[in-house]
Amino acid sequence: MNSEHCYQFLKTVGRKLALFAVIYFLASMALFLAIRAIPGDPIALRLKNPDPVRVAMERERLGLDKPVMTQYLLYGKSFWQGDWGRSLLSGRKVREDVAQFFPATLELSLMGLSLGVIVGVLTAVFAEVFHSQSLKRFSFFLGTLGLTVPIFWIGLLGLIVGSLWLGWFPSGGRFDLSLVPPPDVTGSLLIDSLLAGQMGKFMAAANHLALPAICLSLYPAAQVCSVLQARLQDPKIQVLQTALRARGFGPARVWLRHLLKVGSAPVVTVVGTSFGALLGGAVLTETVFSWPGIGRYMVGAVLDRDLYVVQNVLLLVTLLVVGVVFLTDFLAYLINPTAVKSEEDR
Repeated sequence: MNSEHCYQFLKTVGRKLALFAVIYFLASMALFLAIRAIPGDPIALRLKNPDPVRVAMERERLGLDKPVMTQYLLYGKSFWQGDWGRSLLSGRKVREDVAQFFPATLELSLMGLSLGVIVGVLTAVFAEVFHSQSLKRFSFFLGTLGLTVPIFWIGLLGLIVGSLWLGWFPSGGRFDLSLVPPPDVTGSLLIDSLLAGQMGKFMAAANHLALPAICLSLYPAAQVCSVLQARLQDPKIQVLQTALRARGFGPARVWLRHLLKVGSAPVVTVVGTSFGALLGGAVLTETVFSWPGIGRYMVGAVLDRDLYVVQNVLLLVTLLVVGVVFLTDFLAYLINPTAVKSEEDR
C-alpha cells in the first residue's frame, strides 16, 4: 500500500469512526425513548401485587425516578461498562442471557451466510465460465426468490415440505432432546461436537441446523450472485479475461488468481451488509423453527416490556451489525483500493 492509499485508508477509518459515533447516539437515543413510550409501567408489570409505595421504591432503586437525560447518560455509561442490569421478569443478568442465547444465533447466521456466499459465487462464476443459459436462469430465479419472498414464508414452506411431508429434518429446536449436548467450549454445537469427537451429536446438530440455515442462505446467495455477475460483466473485466487467456493461462488460473480477486471487493461489502440482514431475519427464522437464539429472546423481551433486555440487547445487535459492515468495507479496501474508491466516487 503506497502513501496515497495509506492516506485514503486513514481518511476512511476516521470517517467510519465518526459515522459509528453518530449511529450509536441515534440508535441508543431512539431505543431509550421508544421503550419508555410503550404504554404501561414495566415496574408495575414485574411486581405481583404492585402498590404505589413499592413501585416508587423500585423505581428509585433502579434510577427510573431521575430526569430523562440523566437516565440516558447512566444508560450509556452502564452499556459501555458491560453492566446491563437484570431482567425485570426473570431476575437473571442480561449479560448471562446474551452469553447463553447469542451463540445459537451466531452459529445459525454464519452457517446461512457461508452457504449463501458459496452458492452465489459458484452460480455466478459457472454461468460466466460455461456461458450456461440454465445457470443464468437459475441465478435469476435465485435472485427473485432471495430478494422478494419474505424469509418467514420461505421458512414455513421449508418446514412443511422438509419436515412434515418428507420427514428429512426436525420440526424445530437446536438439538435432539434425547441426547446430552457436548461440552460447551465455543458455544457452537457443531464445533463442540467435533472437538469432543462425537460424530453422532455432530450429525444431530447439523440436521437441526440445516433447514433454518438453508432458509437464511437464500438472501445472501441472491445478493452475492447478482453483484458478482454485474461485476464480471464490466468491460474492463472482460478485456482482462481476454488478455489473460491470450497469454495462455488456463481457466483455473484466470479465475482463481485474477478475476475473482478483482471482483471480490464488492462481494466482500455485500457479505457485510447481508450479515445485518441475516441477524434481522434470524428473529423470524428462530420463531418459525423454535431456534433458541437471541431473536426469540428479544421478541419475548419486547412483548413483556423487559426494559434492560430490550434497550441493551437491541443496541448491542445494532452496533454489531454496523461494526461488521465497517470491517468488511475496510477489508474490501485492502483487497482492491482502486475498485472501492471508484465505487465511492460514483
